[in-house]
Amino acid sequence: MQPYKRKRRTGGSMVVLGGWLFADLLLGLAMLFAVATTVGAPPPTPTPTATPDELATAEANFARSQAQNQQTVSALEDQIAQADLSARQTEEARQLSQQQADARATREAQDAATRAALSESERATADAQSTQDAVVAQATIAALSTQQAQANSDAGSLNNQLATQQAIATENAASGVDNQGTIEALQNQIAANDSAVATSQAQSSSAQATVEALQQQQANANATADALSQQVAANSLNRSAVEESIQVDLNGVLNNDSGAISDAKDELDKVLGKYENGGNCQIGFALISSRADELGQGVDLSDAIAKMIQDNHQDILPKDASGGPGQLISESIALPGTTPVGEVQLKLFFNTGCQPAG
Repeated sequence: MQPYKRKRRTGGSMVVLGGWLFADLLLGLAMLFAVATTVGAPPPTPTPTATPDELATAEANFARSQAQNQQTVSALEDQIAQADLSARQTEEARQLSQQQADARATREAQDAATRAALSESERATADAQSTQDAVVAQATIAALSTQQAQANSDAGSLNNQLATQQAIATENAASGVDNQGTIEALQNQIAANDSAVATSQAQSSSAQATVEALQQQQANANATADALSQQVAANSLNRSAVEESIQVDLNGVLNNDSGAISDAKDELDKVLGKYENGGNCQIGFALISSRADELGQGVDLSDAIAKMIQDNHQDILPKDASGGPGQLISESIALPGTTPVGEVQLKLFFNTGCQPAG
């Protein structure tokens, strides 16, 4: 066994030892620096961590937003339905107003026909009276003719008796019997009968003159009846209305703009000219409807158009009994909130005898 020998330190071992010492020194300095920087400093802010309820909260918020959106959609749909219902009600009200106006026009047309029927009754009364007078005249003529025939028969009978007596007188003259007195009496009877015949003929002539006068009266009555018939045709309204329309400047007409009023008159001339140039055309009743933004504007425009017809188209308006200017019977209607604004619709009820030109 070999004895222990202590190793001899070399220069390399000293270097290693110095390195370890230097490393320990650096480690100690680092620890001292760390202790110096941490002592007295505030503790660090803790980092928040997500809680398990945040997902459920987000889902609840999303569901609530969806419910609110659905409620908003339902409310909008209700508003749209209400708007549609209001629009339908407005249109139904307009149609009802139009139907009421048409019904009123029909009633007025029927009233006019009733008044015309009264004229026909008067004409029927005149015809019946004339017919009765003619029957009485014919009966008078027949009676006079019978009387004249009877007188002629009596004259013939007397002539026969005269011839018989003359034959008897001739026979008596041969036998010496004088019948001269009898013959003279018979001749006097014949003369009286001739006078009666002449009187009957004079009466017959007078009756004939009466008949001719009655026939003239009948002819006059027929002419009067024809005139009344034409008047009835002129005063009776056609149940079917004639529809015309024009386009005017609503604001210009309502503001009395001369150019707009002149243009509106020209438009009326175009649609009413064929009736003025036609035969026997008169407006018995008119429905005037105007489209406008507001109700009042539509009524005012319809009134203005009615006045233009009244002032500028007298030839197709019925005259009153006093011979004054013709009067337009009309109804002004507004069509608010409809387009085109300024369009005027005319429903004209002419008499049954109207024949428009062209």
